[in-house]
Amino acid sequence: MAAHDNSEDPNYDVDVLIVGAGPTGLALAAQLAAFGASFRIIDRRQSPGTESRAIAIQPRTLEALRPFGVSGELVAAGRPARELHLHLPEETLEVDLFDSGLEDSAFQQLLFLSQTETERILTQHLLSRRVRIERGAELQDLARLDPEDPFAGMEAKVQRMDRGIERIRARYVVGADGAGSTVRAKAGMDWRGGAYPDTFILADVEIDGAEPDAVHSYPTEDGFLFLFPLGGSATWRMIAMKPPHRPATLETIQELADTFTHGALHVRDPKWISTFRLSHQMAEYFQQGSVFLAGDAAHVHSPVAAQGMNTGIQDALNLGWKLALGARGLASDELIDSYDAERRPVGREVVSTTDRIFKLATSRNGLKKLPRTKLLPALAPKAIGWDGLRSRLFRTMAQLNINYRGSSMVDAGNIRLPALLARGVRPGDRLPDADVIYQDRERRLQDLVATPGFAILLSGPGWPQDAPHQLRAALPQLAGLLNIQQLTVGSSLIANTPGIIKDVSGLAFHRLGLSSRRPELLVIRPDGYVGYRSSGRDITGAVEYLQRLTGEDVAEPVAGETLSA
Repeated sequence: MAAHDNSEDPNYDVDVLIVGAGPTGLALAAQLAAFGASFRIIDRRQSPGTESRAIAIQPRTLEALRPFGVSGELVAAGRPARELHLHLPEETLEVDLFDSGLEDSAFQQLLFLSQTETERILTQHLLSRRVRIERGAELQDLARLDPEDPFAGMEAKVQRMDRGIERIRARYVVGADGAGSTVRAKAGMDWRGGAYPDTFILADVEIDGAEPDAVHSYPTEDGFLFLFPLGGSATWRMIAMKPPHRPATLETIQELADTFTHGALHVRDPKWISTFRLSHQMAEYFQQGSVFLAGDAAHVHSPVAAQGMNTGIQDALNLGWKLALGARGLASDELIDSYDAERRPVGREVVSTTDRIFKLATSRNGLKKLPRTKLLPALAPKAIGWDGLRSRLFRTMAQLNINYRGSSMVDAGNIRLPALLARGVRPGDRLPDADVIYQDRERRLQDLVATPGFAILLSGPGWPQDAPHQLRAALPQLAGLLNIQQLTVGSSLIANTPGIIKDVSGLAFHRLGLSSRRPELLVIRPDGYVGYRSSGRDITGAVEYLQRLTGEDVAEPVAGETLSA
């Protein structure tokens, strides 16, 4: 039995049942464990997968996983790719990857690591938290605990290889069980989209003749061939369109390499060869009552731009803290429902964008292949020299530009200088990172706010010493879930003071759009996004914002107290 399997509510065996132990389910379990939530994670496979499948980890994913202490291990195990070699008919363009636009992140590289290794590292983290993945446990059915109330929780019927049928009553069920999701099917959630007509071949192999530590792309009239650096059991991942009526063998792979590279590559020692069909599909909704979908259970698309696993992990980390608070009775209905409202537009944009790019990369239609065969060779040399375009492209690919500005779960208080704010973060934006000094040590700002719960940053001059006490007194329901720090511009030589973050370089203030002469307050959500921002030392708006998220009535200050400095 998993360590977090006993709910305090006698109506439930567990607060959250996670179905699926791929990267999405494992990331969700890590966040629930950090909050001390009651959960179980099951998977129908008897053992972890051995195929590498997803192979790229984006900077935003490494940021999002950092609170669990696994990002450093992922980076150490992975292989960064710093260049894209675009092999055009007349020349090969060498494009630096992620060399601009990522200055506000500690992770400025596209990291290649097999999904097997990613799952292993996340699993080891869960084991260190005394969480065991229950393998050989397959979901058979789902039923509402109260047929009249879709939010009253679910009963899961699980077939276990070791002891037959088990029934699990859960407050929430999360389907992280892939494109063929049983959770999605049993919950009756629509699955929309279609499949691409071509079959693709995928292989983990050794290749002679390919420049190491770079991504290689060979676009031709017949489609494309990609090489990605892997490391581990194989050095390269090769993807190409499979010729009709040809078997998935080393001979076929070599023929493809010869066709696309004019005999420049020698392929050998395959570790894994497979064929697959790709689709672009998405669930109509990511939530139905107490049932949620995340990762490939919610959206599938082509592997263009390495967005799939990364989007799934960030689905999980948007959802986990909301369910953890909901299990404690500290989440409003609106907060729970915001998962669908915040993540479905992200999933829809990823599916739409990758679909357009994929069709341009693979189409053999005379007109549709023109961008690949004519425009790309003509425009690529000029485009790679346009720093602004490359910066925007890299930030989008790295998923640093994802925001929830339109969400009802972010808010702004009194903002005195909108023009200044426009140069910094807005409510709904990811918190940018910067080097700062804390307790006489160089730290990263994101690390200092990455505790389970909400972080509150008090910036600028004039904050009274009892401001943290006022905030905690006004939000007793969040005891243990508030991390309150003061951010100041100052020299590293200034005496160390508990709770003070010193921005010696001024980069944190600059990236946040703050002024050293004006007090401001920011509330950072547990997923690393700015939830609330206001100018001045009045903390009432921040208190009301957090009370709204937690479903608490706005409390009136008692006589003799004030909620502002």
